Amino acid sequence: MQTTEDLPWLLVRVLIALGIGFLIGLEREYAKRVVDKEEQFAGLRTYTFIALFGFTAAFLSAEHAPWAFLVGLGVLAALVIAAYIKTATAGSIGMTTELAAILTYLLGGLVFHGHILLAVIATVVVTVLLSLKTPLHKFVTTLTNEEIHAFIQFVVISAVVLPFLPDVDFGPYAVWNLKDIWIMVVLVAGISLAGYLLSKILGNKGTLLAGILGGMVSSTAVTLSFSRQAGGRTGGSAVLAAVCIIAASSIMFLRVLVEATVLNPALGLRLAPAVVFVAAAGLVAAWAMHRRRKGAAEQDVPLKNPLNFRVAVQFAVIYMAVQWLVAFASDRYGTEGVYIASLLSGATDMDAITLSMARQGRDAGQLMTGVIAILLASLSNTVVKFLIVLFVGGTELRKAATVGFAAMFAAVLISVVVVWVM
Repeated sequence: MQTTEDLPWLLVRVLIALGIGFLIGLEREYAKRVVDKEEQFAGLRTYTFIALFGFTAAFLSAEHAPWAFLVGLGVLAALVIAAYIKTATAGSIGMTTELAAILTYLLGGLVFHGHILLAVIATVVVTVLLSLKTPLHKFVTTLTNEEIHAFIQFVVISAVVLPFLPDVDFGPYAVWNLKDIWIMVVLVAGISLAGYLLSKILGNKGTLLAGILGGMVSSTAVTLSFSRQAGGRTGGSAVLAAVCIIAASSIMFLRVLVEATVLNPALGLRLAPAVVFVAAAGLVAAWAMHRRRKGAAEQDVPLKNPLNFRVAVQFAVIYMAVQWLVAFASDRYGTEGVYIASLLSGATDMDAITLSMARQGRDAGQLMTGVIAILLASLSNTVVKFLIVLFVGGTELRKAATVGFAAMFAAVLISVVVVWVM
């Protein structure tokens, strides 16, 4: 039974539920009335009422009648079905608006029961998906058979292979665990897939945004591709290539932060200030270069689909090698050995060393070691990308990219010193 002390919390939740309905209704009314020039059964006010309806029904179900929420859902479903029959008869057979109405009702109920974060996240996802109707439809038409097969492979990698792997430690120092290794494969593949899909949806022309999306897939691949393309180019084209390279290299740091936080939130919290500082330094440099690109023609960002079994197995082998290297270096040379192993590992792959350090313990000493190790690995990885630009890119690209790499390099060194002193 709710008491008068609960009234402020109820009012806050009512406002959140109303906000959820208002946001979804705003998108639906704009999409139908302004963009598609169509009438619809529910708009801004109706969706707000539906969210309030779900909240009220959940309240009545908890306080007075346990069946109230299900009855309310049934009433709404009947109204939605009637509206759909009418619109389908008129020739509109889409169900997006109707399903969004039912989901809004359920979100209102979630808010009443205190699952506010879940409801807000779901609302953001729903609103984004609704607003991306045209880009998503366009994206589907651009898919190839190879990409469809790659998506199927990701499902196999994540949902079919994983349950059958043994959860047993083995190998030198008992650092290997097949289930743990494959979880890391799925995590890295999922982040890369998200970046690839966003680049397909939002476009992969050589702009600042495209460089950012490319960094989610592979900053090294973006660096190598644009260094090759810019080998004989000058002026604005070289600057544009440098923008994509620096932006992708900057996003690599944020990708590392996401991976570390997913596996070890305490490490992610310690790592965040340094990583955000370095990424901001690189992105500011890329943005400054982007403003002076002098109208150069945009180029495609050549991104390959990151999903297939061969790539997954390759990463698993690299991850296992890095795990062994870190364990061996730590056993033989202590913390200094871990730092040396990080420098060596980061030169070839940031994901493997980041995940390896994130799997370590969570006491203060281990967290500090993990932060410094990841920063040192990112330092060597940044140096390798700069060497690619030096030896593969042309003179103009080297001049344009040097400022951005220098900014990131200096930011990493400052971060390492600050963390070390602290």
